Amino acid sequence: MTENEQKQQLSFAYIHALAARAAYTFQQTPVDDDSIDVRIGARGLIHGLAVLRSPIMELQLKATQGSGFVRENHVAFPLPVKNFNELRLPSMLPRLLVVFLLPADPSVWLETSEDCMISRHCAYWVSLRGMAQTDNTSTVTVSLPRSQRLTVDGLRQLMERAAQGEPL
Repeated sequence: MTENEQKQQLSFAYIHALAARAAYTFQQTPVDDDSIDVRIGARGLIHGLAVLRSPIMELQLKATQGSGFVRENHVAFPLPVKNFNELRLPSMLPRLLVVFLLPADPSVWLETSEDCMISRHCAYWVSLRGMAQTDNTSTVTVSLPRSQRLTVDGLRQLMERAAQGEPL
């Protein structure tokens, strides 16, 4: 397996772990032909206050390593134009871009022992819905606010918003 494939698989594992801890389903799409890698779903009414029953969010996952993308208030990620265009257009389900950051040194990406399993660094999310079309032909640098770190609680808040029919 190449290093890029390892990064991809670790990003899936990270999101899968968050979804499991939040008590949500995790479904990896068999084919990524619409810039969607994963679907996260909740069962029933969230907190009994939801407008929508059993909400689902769709995620495009990207993974990168090193600190070259990290700025003071955001992560600057070069997203392929194909993904940018597919994520910015209206869709039935909320769609998010999630970028998983790994340390520069692959030997510390994952640590396991009898006491713990540690996945180093974290992921950030952003919704591109409604963004203007680009004239770029290869990539668009997307800013993911560092305040939008994807955590178990953050995933729950996003799902609650999706259940209320709020835009993400």
